[in-house]
Amino acid sequence: MAARMENMTETYPPAETIYTDGRIHTLEEARPLASVLAVRGRELVYVGSSAAEAEARLSRAARKVPLGGRVVVPGLLDGHAHVVTEGLRLAMPALAGLSRAEVLALVAREALGRPAGEWIVCHGWNQHNWSQGDWPDKARPPLAELDAAAPDHPVLLERVDRHSAWVNSRALAAAGLSETTPDPPGGEILRDAAGGLLGIITGEALVRVWRARPQPTPGEVKAAYLAAQAEYLAHGVTGGLEASSRLRNLAVLREVYDEGLFKMRLRAMLFSASGDDAAYIKGGGRPVSGLHGERFSINGVKIIADGSLGSRTAWLTADYADRPGHRGEPWCDEAELRTILKRARANGFQAAVHVIGDAAVAQVVKVMAETLGPEPGDHRWRLEHFQVVAEEDRDRVLALGLVPSIQAAGLMGDLAMIGERLGPAALARAYAWREILDAGGVITGGSDAPVESVNPFWGLYASVTRRDLAGRPAGGFRPEHRFTRLEALKSYTIWSAWAMFAEKRQGSLAPGKLADFTVLSQDPLTCPAEEIKDIRALLTVIGGEVVYEAPGAL
Repeated sequence: MAARMENMTETYPPAETIYTDGRIHTLEEARPLASVLAVRGRELVYVGSSAAEAEARLSRAARKVPLGGRVVVPGLLDGHAHVVTEGLRLAMPALAGLSRAEVLALVAREALGRPAGEWIVCHGWNQHNWSQGDWPDKARPPLAELDAAAPDHPVLLERVDRHSAWVNSRALAAAGLSETTPDPPGGEILRDAAGGLLGIITGEALVRVWRARPQPTPGEVKAAYLAAQAEYLAHGVTGGLEASSRLRNLAVLREVYDEGLFKMRLRAMLFSASGDDAAYIKGGGRPVSGLHGERFSINGVKIIADGSLGSRTAWLTADYADRPGHRGEPWCDEAELRTILKRARANGFQAAVHVIGDAAVAQVVKVMAETLGPEPGDHRWRLEHFQVVAEEDRDRVLALGLVPSIQAAGLMGDLAMIGERLGPAALARAYAWREILDAGGVITGGSDAPVESVNPFWGLYASVTRRDLAGRPAGGFRPEHRFTRLEALKSYTIWSAWAMFAEKRQGSLAPGKLADFTVLSQDPLTCPAEEIKDIRALLTVIGGEVVYEAPGAL
């Protein structure tokens, strides 16, 4: 394993650049606003207001770039992303926004152009776009419809949240799922009243279908990474947390780096349920930092404790309001959770646990408290998504110093269904982020791409307005929990860096930090709130290198 994680010394050219006449939000308390940046190699050597002082630190050959009053912020950091998975999604047929009939028509077209037996995999359907309402629809069985659309191909259609899927008979058979298969722990194979399969699977049942389909080749992984990276860079994102990496992809990422194409800075979480990753963690493997010229580190363990509200797989303490008798269930039992967290603690890994329902939050916080003990130290263990949280667990989160990781853009999509899913008590405890901030806690923001768009400005907009892209509801959903604009920006910069143990080099603009920054079309701290979602990245700079420039940007 050490050989697979070997790093190469990176030699940076002696590039020197001075950026002048900007409105630069440094996010440094001592100097929050500047107008001049000086870059040597990959680091900032001056941040201030004097071009003469900046020039004194560089050679006469330094390039000068006038910003013309444009806004600069630290490089935006996606606090929870699935970069390779997002790239794979970009290569799939898109289902977002389609009706049920349109989804079926797309599958039929895909089947016509493929050899028999080849898998059809798509992403992004949402039953709330279907005129006939929620699934399963026993009058129009989804399994029969999908079988008719593609009788000769296994079909896997991921719901937008990737916690449930619509599949046909060939996909079920490939995964060994039938009418006699019991529901696996942490998942369901939905059935009609007579026990017939409906073609809708969730949780662990979906994982079995994922394992049955052909896995991406190294070439496909490489193409996926490069496609997703291009998308992120065009949105001003310079790095973030890769929330479920795979050791098997390390050789591919090294190839990308050796070719000079690895630009983003990613801190990766190994996935506790993946074979190679789990074996590495169990075998005493330890974090590895600074790979690929400070562009890639493996410093965390990702655990999934429950599912999602949209698929009714999040684990709640009370019944779903629109499915009496159903509360979801844990994906990871308490004993297994305790074992993984103890290994993470012993081996120096940061732990991050996917928790959405209040029952999942309660269990995870309890086990984390037991594992961390009376002297937890600077662990920065994370709670990913953190959507429905009981008041007593919120207080324990603050006392333990746990870090909520949210995806504010997800609230925009959830507004269409959370009133149906949650009863009044649970809804009152949902998305209550202001309570963490008011108590002095830190929240890191991210996209959860491919579940949501990689566009960070949608996340900033949603956290500030608590409205969807159409401006609904007019006053915002529970507007008392809105972020200030500065808090929203910090959640994608300095707070996100801190939550990844990267604050000494990323997240703000100061001499000695990496020259990672983004030039914007508007100022998120002063523009009308409804325009935050429309902000564009004009220039994205990583380590002093311009990695994205919009046409006519400067």
